[in-house]
Amino acid sequence: MTTVNIFRSEGKIVGFEALGHAMAGEAGNDIVCSAVSALTQTALMGIIGYLKLECAYEVAEAEVYCMLSNDVADKDVEKAEIIFETMAMGLKSIAENYKENLKVIEKEV
Repeated sequence: MTTVNIFRSEGKIVGFEALGHAMAGEAGNDIVCSAVSALTQTALMGIIGYLKLECAYEVAEAEVYCMLSNDVADKDVEKAEIIFETMAMGLKSIAENYKENLKVIEKEV
C-alpha cells in the first residue's frame, strides 16, 4: 500500500511524503503507483521549478518527499498551497476508488 502524508501548518499544506508501493498491478503496470508518482512529482516540480521555492525534497524508489523551508514568505506559501491542494484533491480522489492501495493522511506539523 502507498501512504501519502500531507503536512499542514496552521491549515495550509507545507509538504508531503509518499511512501511504499500500491500493489495494484505488476511493476511497471501499476496504475495507482503511476498516478501517485505523477501527481506528487508534478507538485514537486511546480514548487521547485515553477515557483522556485526553497524546500527539502527527495525522489527515490517508492518515495517522494517535499517540505517547504520555514523561511518561505507567507505570500509564497499561498502560491504553493494552490499546487499542494490540487495534488491533495487528486490523491484523495484516487484513494476513494483504490482504498486497498492508497491511503492519504493529513498531519499537523
